Amino acid sequence: MALGGGFARGFAHLGVLSVLEEHGIPVASIAGTSIGSVLGAAYASRMRIRDILALGRSIRFHDFGRWCVSRLGFATNEPLGEMLRRCFAAQRFEELSLPLAVVATDLGTGEPVVFRQGDLVEAIRASCAFPGLFEPVKFEGRCLADGGLVAPVPTEAAATMGAACVVGVSVDYYQWDSAAPTNIFQLVSRAVSAAQKHQDAIWKSYAAVLIEPQLGTFGWDEFGRAEEAMAAGVDAAEKAMPRVRELLDRHQRPTSMTSHDSLSRTLRPS
Repeated sequence: MALGGGFARGFAHLGVLSVLEEHGIPVASIAGTSIGSVLGAAYASRMRIRDILALGRSIRFHDFGRWCVSRLGFATNEPLGEMLRRCFAAQRFEELSLPLAVVATDLGTGEPVVFRQGDLVEAIRASCAFPGLFEPVKFEGRCLADGGLVAPVPTEAAATMGAACVVGVSVDYYQWDSAAPTNIFQLVSRAVSAAQKHQDAIWKSYAAVLIEPQLGTFGWDEFGRAEEAMAAGVDAAEKAMPRVRELLDRHQRPTSMTSHDSLSRTLRPS
């Protein structure tokens, strides 16, 4: 599973995961960007989906951000780290029940940084540090920001974890309406969305299945509507189930191909 960013819109990921559970389709590993890293870590630590949803429904801005005076952002996401340390039984990647990759952006090189071991919470904080709003996170000698800058949906990271069939879930498509931004938050958000729009072909090339819940104008901070986002994820995942089952059936058949690359080419849609 590759779970993309999108703040509150990301609760659609829970709907997708619930449908996989209902159909008896196990998840082998998860890669997450931004909110996808939070929910992916919660799921990989064996939290029940209903418990994750309940937690998400109660979240407000002060739970993951605190306004501050800084040249690098309007807020710090240190409260997010504090909340995750309280709520997660696992504090390190090695303590998770499923393999997890968390993607952040190195602002010194412009390259993605993929965390798979060590401090789980700090890696997630880095992946969630949306530029302009949150200060970058200094971690392991790097200055890090939101993974969505380089991996809107971290399908490549998922593929490098050995997955033959990568399911990518995208929730963060901005509704372009030609209106000019009216504040700095909209300005930064649209700039990031414009850059992400031109990365579509890259991350989609690693996905055997693409799931895009229809969230319309669902706001980035509307955590109280988490159940609606989850319902959109359920609907999109149900529509994708025939393709998922087709790929699983093909994967289980005897094949002369032995390399991961060959299998990935077989599963990847044209």
